[in-house]
Amino acid sequence: MTAKVIRLGRAENDDQAMSPWSSMPLVGAIEEGAPRERFHRVLDSRIDTPSRVRAGIWEATRYAEKLIDYPYHEIVFLVEGSISIIDESGHEERFYPGDCFFLQKGFNGIWKQHETIRIFHMTVDPE
Repeated sequence: MTAKVIRLGRAENDDQAMSPWSSMPLVGAIEEGAPRERFHRVLDSRIDTPSRVRAGIWEATRYAEKLIDYPYHEIVFLVEGSISIIDESGHEERFYPGDCFFLQKGFNGIWKQHETIRIFHMTVDPE
């Protein structure tokens, strides 16, 4: 399987990838309503080695980088600026403020920031 970038939260794509609605497993007691859920899982994996999880805010100026065997899984929510992710086949996905994406460990391609960006992100990094 080729590692890829997965756009999250695009309304026109959500229904195609979402599971059917179902009852929610609850941790506590229901106070109100009859909760149901559906989801689109982009990662469901056991990590049998020690790993580091990082989450935070990151800013960086304009640049482009060739990614070779991206070392971790990363979820990105773009707050400011724009980013293009270009896969090995040349397919480009461009992201703008409010967009969210998941970059799979092992991805090969180009990360290109068109101006200074600000993101919220979370990575899972095997040590």
